[in-house]
Amino acid sequence: MGSKKRFLSIVVTLFAVVVLAASCGSSNDPETWAEADADGNLRTNFIRACSEANAEGGDLEFDEIQAAAYCECAFVEIVEIFGGVFVEGTRIADVADAVEGQDFQAFKDFEAGLRSDPEDIPAEVEAVLNLCVSRAAP
Repeated sequence: MGSKKRFLSIVVTLFAVVVLAASCGSSNDPETWAEADADGNLRTNFIRACSEANAEGGDLEFDEIQAAAYCECAFVEIVEIFGGVFVEGTRIADVADAVEGQDFQAFKDFEAGLRSDPEDIPAEVEAVLNLCVSRAAP
């Protein structure tokens, strides 16, 4: 697997782990973005973990500022792809009229698929992560 593809797999897997781990305080199996973000720390936890995993020495050789910019972009884009919406600046809620396949359940299904095949990143997710790479790159 190429370096960039491996990097994207790591970021997406990390996102899934942080979302589901963050929810353990409120629900062992969250059904919505609001439940997953119940303590309000989901974004902060993901960006910290993602930045640490992708600072200098990572596959894309981001410095600390670039890694943080990439991780913020990745977080927002993945949440929005899977039916999340940001309210009050940082809180996450579920889009009221999210269509099947673009909701939190789809995210959970996506996460389960990554466990089976970490390289199986849907084209839409890969495209936004690549966009985030280009936005964060110098």
